[in-house]
Amino acid sequence: MKICYIANSAISHTVKWVDYFTTLGNEVHVISHSNVPIKGAKVHYINYNLKNFPLMVHKVHKLIKTINPDILHAHQVNTCGLYAASQKKYKTIVSAWGSDILLAPEKSFIMKKIVQYVLKHSYYITSDSNYMSQKIIELGGNKDKILTFPMGIENDLLSFEHKYDFSKNEIHILSYRRLEKLYNIDIIIRGFSKALIKHKNLYLDIAANGTEFNNLNSLVKSLNIQDHVNFLGSFERKDLGNILINNDIFISIPDSDSTSVSLLESMCCGLFPIVSNLPSNLEWVTNKQNGIVLDSINENAVCDSLNWCVRNYFSLSDVSKINMKIIREKALWENNAKIVEQLYNKTL
Repeated sequence: MKICYIANSAISHTVKWVDYFTTLGNEVHVISHSNVPIKGAKVHYINYNLKNFPLMVHKVHKLIKTINPDILHAHQVNTCGLYAASQKKYKTIVSAWGSDILLAPEKSFIMKKIVQYVLKHSYYITSDSNYMSQKIIELGGNKDKILTFPMGIENDLLSFEHKYDFSKNEIHILSYRRLEKLYNIDIIIRGFSKALIKHKNLYLDIAANGTEFNNLNSLVKSLNIQDHVNFLGSFERKDLGNILINNDIFISIPDSDSTSVSLLESMCCGLFPIVSNLPSNLEWVTNKQNGIVLDSINENAVCDSLNWCVRNYFSLSDVSKINMKIIREKALWENNAKIVEQLYNKTL
C-alpha cells in the first residue's frame, strides 16, 4: 500500500503514524511544511500554509498526483486538510487533532468555512474524543464517517511504572505541555509557588519548549523559587519514560484540548493527574477518584489541588494502579492503529 500523509513531519504524532505503517511494509510519503526527515518515509518539503494556498495548492496537488497514493491522509483539519480535501481525485481521510476543531472555527468566519469545507469533502474523519466528534458533527461532519479513538500509548512506555517512595520527603510535579499561552504554564507556576509556602518539599519539572520560555523563566525568578523549579527543555521520545517515572504528579490545565496524549502517557506510567475541567479530560479523569479536575483555571485552584495531593499522598499509589489499568484497556496505540489499518483497507 502506498500512503501519502499531508502533515507536519516535525511533530511526534506524525512520526508515530509513519513508524507504524512503514513497519507493516507500506510505502509512506509525507508532504510537509517542515523540512524534517522521518526515518522510513520519503518526506517532500513544500513551504505551504493557509495564506499562500492560492500560490501553493497547484504545487501540492501536482506532487500528490506524482506520488499517486492508494491512501491520502491529512493530519489536522485546517491547513493540511484543505490542501488534501481540495484534491478531488482521492478519497481523503482527515484526522482532527484538537485546536483545528475546538478553536480555529471560533477565530474567524473564514476559518470556520475552511474547516466546514474540509469536513464536507473528507471521505472519513478520525477524532480522539467523543467531545470533539460531537463538535465535528455540529460543524457539518457526517456522523457516519467519523471514527473516534485516542491516538494511544506506544508499547515502549508499558515497561515504565512509577513507584511512590514514601520514605523520601519530596513530591515531584511534572508539566510537559508546550510553553504557549494556551497551556497556562504561568498559572501552574504561580499556584505551585503558593503551595510551596506551606509545603517546602514540592518540586516542579517543566519539560518542554515554546515561545513563552523567557517569560516563564523570569516569573520563576521573580517568585524566587528557582531551587524548586527545573526547566528541562525539549526531550527525545526515548527519554520520556524516565522523565515520567521520576515524578509523582502530572499537571495539564489548557483552556482547550481534545484527548491529550501526554495525559494518557502519564496515566500509563502511574502518575496522578491534575487537569482542567474540559469534556475530553472528563472522559478519562473523575475528580478525586483517579485524579483532580479543576473547576476553574487559576492559581488558587492549582494551589488547592497540590495541597490535596500532599494530604492524600499515601493513597496516590492505589490510584496509579487504576489509571494504568484504564490505559491498557482503552488507549494502546498498537490496538487503535489497527482501526486505522482497517479504515485504509475499507477505503481501498
